[in-house]
Amino acid sequence: MKLTTEDQRMIRLFILLSISRKALENDWAQLEKASLRLQAPYLELTRSTLDQISKEMAIVKQYMFRHHLKVETYKNDGLFTEYRYTCRGYEGSMKILNSHLKSQVFDYITSSFLTIKHPS
Repeated sequence: MKLTTEDQRMIRLFILLSISRKALENDWAQLEKASLRLQAPYLELTRSTLDQISKEMAIVKQYMFRHHLKVETYKNDGLFTEYRYTCRGYEGSMKILNSHLKSQVFDYITSSFLTIKHPS
């Protein structure tokens, strides 16, 4: 049995969320070291976004567990990143252009920053 459209969507979402979380965790570490006048709001915004990613990732991982879906990074040649997946005994791979991944992560994080509920 091949991948369903929903399986493919979840694989892509898992990849997007994983990269977004890693990028924000790196930014968090840099923000903590930085001496900014308004450091607290940047840290709070980053923390809120990381919390949102964790909630979404939990839903994706539940789906992946229920559908016996596993994804791992196989190789990165600088231009493309190849991901290998297994789903219900079916194995496959997908190559994604790194600049496309970067653009998707940028769009996702930007939209997350804009949708965070701010205290009144």
